Amino acid sequence: MRFLLTTALIALASPTAAQDHPSPPLCQGNLSWLGAPPRTPPPAEQFPSVTFEAEPREDADLDQMLARAQAAMRPLSLGAAVLDQDGMWGGRVGAETAPMFWWASAGKAAVAVAVLQLVEEGRLALEDPVATWIQDVPLGERITIRMLLNHTSGLYSANEADDVRADPRRRTLPELLTVARREGSLFCPGQAWRYSNTNYWILGGVLEAIEGEPLDVILTRRIVDRAGLVGVRFLVAQDPLSDMEPLGPIQAEAGEVETQPDWVSAAGPLLATPQGAIAFLQAMLTGRLLSPETTQAMLAEPYRMFDEPMYYGLGLMLYEPPTQGPPLIWIGHSGGAPGAKAAMVWSPTDRAYAAVALTGPGSAEAVANALLAARGRR
Repeated sequence: MRFLLTTALIALASPTAAQDHPSPPLCQGNLSWLGAPPRTPPPAEQFPSVTFEAEPREDADLDQMLARAQAAMRPLSLGAAVLDQDGMWGGRVGAETAPMFWWASAGKAAVAVAVLQLVEEGRLALEDPVATWIQDVPLGERITIRMLLNHTSGLYSANEADDVRADPRRRTLPELLTVARREGSLFCPGQAWRYSNTNYWILGGVLEAIEGEPLDVILTRRIVDRAGLVGVRFLVAQDPLSDMEPLGPIQAEAGEVETQPDWVSAAGPLLATPQGAIAFLQAMLTGRLLSPETTQAMLAEPYRMFDEPMYYGLGLMLYEPPTQGPPLIWIGHSGGAPGAKAAMVWSPTDRAYAAVALTGPGSAEAVANALLAARGRR
């Protein structure tokens, strides 16, 4: 159980200091790429080609592995699901006060799906400048929709600013953009990769500007209703969260600050059961929400994340999980925030999906890896 990717760095309340970046750069003309080159994209056959039926099933090996994970990591609550050709297994240990978990930044995948649906409909293009829809974005005439999706915009992640961390609350998009302008861009648009929640807050604004509806209504119509999902919903402002498993305690000594799911908006808008998270990921990867061509294009240029064995595309992540056997890859998305961790992935080698969410300490990816291995790689 030592698969510990740095999902804390994907957190919605990262402790990164506001002073660790340069002044806004002067960005003119054709600029060279400064970061590591993107990874080779996964071949088309690594994406799922069939839809598995989600008939409930039992699996004693998975039950035992989940119990072992609970004993080793001691999260307050832990929920997981695995879907393969034999059906859907699900399990929960620890506190069980509510059916839903918060999936934190894994919800960015839902925002990306809605944006890419608009691209398929011809209502916007990946190379469109964001200034077309949202005013006052720093360098907004040069930042494209593609750069927001894949975190190559250079925009500062507003949640990292000292004054924002000192006053944790829900903020409007104009407030967040004010912070991003004040703090300055980290690099010129398209020159490097750096994770920034500001990118997805802006994408949420683009969706609302084009659709003329609140973000939760847009995502519900485009994802839940279109795919007929159960156990999935999207957060609203002042959400009562009555159906959500409570978050674990804040670890102030580790630099964490309070983060409520309904403050986060487009940077992490998803509540779901583990089975619902798998249903969403399967619908995304098998043509029910996007065309296969669009889905595969989401990982056409996967950028290295945090010097870890994982890569970011257009709202979709590629992983290289550790294994003692032949190399593995996963396709999916992780999320992390104070008191919560989550991951939903497709494993081509295992021909199976896994989704894990927990509150308190632990690694969702480690549990997913253990559950997939417990299937015997069958």
